[in-house]
Amino acid sequence: MIRVLSSVTDPRLGGPQRRIISVAEKLRNRGIEVEVVVPDGKGKFVETAKESGLNTHIIKFSRLRSPNEIYGNLQFFRDFLPAVNQVSKIIGDRNIDLVHANMVVNFQTAFASVLSNTPLAWHFNDTLTPTPVKQVASWLGNHWADELIVAADAVHDYYFDSKTPSRTIYAPVNIDRFNLSTVSIDEKSIRSDLGIRPDVPVVGTVGNINPIKGHKYLLQAISEIVDNGRNIAVPIVGSKLKSRHDYFEGLCDLRAELDLENTVEFVGFRSDIPEILSLFDVFVLPSIAEACPMVVLEAMAMKCPVVATDVGGVPEEIPDDDHGWIVPPKDSTTLAAAIQTVLDNPDEGHRRAENARDRVESEFSLTACVDRHESLYRSMVDES
Repeated sequence: MIRVLSSVTDPRLGGPQRRIISVAEKLRNRGIEVEVVVPDGKGKFVETAKESGLNTHIIKFSRLRSPNEIYGNLQFFRDFLPAVNQVSKIIGDRNIDLVHANMVVNFQTAFASVLSNTPLAWHFNDTLTPTPVKQVASWLGNHWADELIVAADAVHDYYFDSKTPSRTIYAPVNIDRFNLSTVSIDEKSIRSDLGIRPDVPVVGTVGNINPIKGHKYLLQAISEIVDNGRNIAVPIVGSKLKSRHDYFEGLCDLRAELDLENTVEFVGFRSDIPEILSLFDVFVLPSIAEACPMVVLEAMAMKCPVVATDVGGVPEEIPDDDHGWIVPPKDSTTLAAAIQTVLDNPDEGHRRAENARDRVESEFSLTACVDRHESLYRSMVDES
């Protein structure tokens, strides 16, 4: 039995946390037991991990922040060694064979692994780390980690040079949940709920209301399409974050300025994403920055034609013109043209969407993700 200590720096139930749980459940049947370290705080990760049978350790983590956040950084340095000692104790007490430090700023777990002479896999999963912290993490990753893991090849390029080896492990898509053949869909009810008439094509996106999601470029693109005489409905699904209130208000002002108030609807948070995606004639990702956006893969799994910007790991998800459409970021005119192309050529959209589903099944399924984790862990134990 191989024992892995997998650590996160956020107690909320996000993408990395869901990956850890879903992979750990499968690895248990392959002779690999995963335990998790979680920072104290509000979030559902601990509860969900325990429900899945994972042994869970809660400790106090503080995050390293940008240089201007003096108080937060003082907390980080104050809590650093106590956290390292706690993780080191867990490694010794639980006879841990290797440590998997998830997230870029997981310095405490990484250092505990080094001090305890335990093999370390450090998982870099985003491309939005502030420059000073990014430089620190990159340097430490190069010097401390036995294996560097990245969520996409684009993440490697963001942190490391071409000479630095790493393994790419894509986050898994629930291909059973995101499956057009098995999802129970009441299109009439969903359209009624969203205020969309039965005969209107739907062009939508899913993502929290955040500047990096590029919503303003989508609005500008939709304006061009509507001005050309196309009648469409555009639901924008995603939470309206309190910290981005001014940005959201600016989007509402832009929607009014472009006379799109009867076309674009800010839907807010929805839990029925597979059902929503089944309604879309085109899914659009207008982001200006991403790592490896899960929602693109979910749309692909639902056989929804995808138009996405050329950012982060998107070209790894949509590698060519047989799987979707990729356009430059911050280019609303090209974005509009691609959306128009999909609407005008439904057969081509269907062809690419079918290919996209096949690609998700082969490259981005939970089975593929579990296989990559098992290969990583067994090779690290063998080498140690």
